[in-house]
Amino acid sequence: MMMNKAALFKAATIKWGYDRQLCKLAEEASELSAAASRVINHCGDERSLAEEAADVEIMIEQLRQNGMDGLIDHFKQLKLAQLANRLGISTAEGHCNEQL
Repeated sequence: MMMNKAALFKAATIKWGYDRQLCKLAEEASELSAAASRVINHCGDERSLAEEAADVEIMIEQLRQNGMDGLIDHFKQLKLAQLANRLGISTAEGHCNEQL
């Protein structure tokens, strides 16, 4: 099934509003955190972890569509450079590959 995510995300924001979508992002992030803790404590499985990660990714995609794409990318590059620095990996071109 082909899905237009941009239209879907726009419809969600129209229906529930930006603030409610931010609350949903917080909720989904909390559920991801709990799922990760359950996996670490051997009380959960990776399938549940993946499901919660998908929920968070969907909510982040909505943030991107609502005008935060460039800002998220900016901070993502900074964070990747920090990670590379901590690992002693050179970032010769000034930015990191997504593989880090």
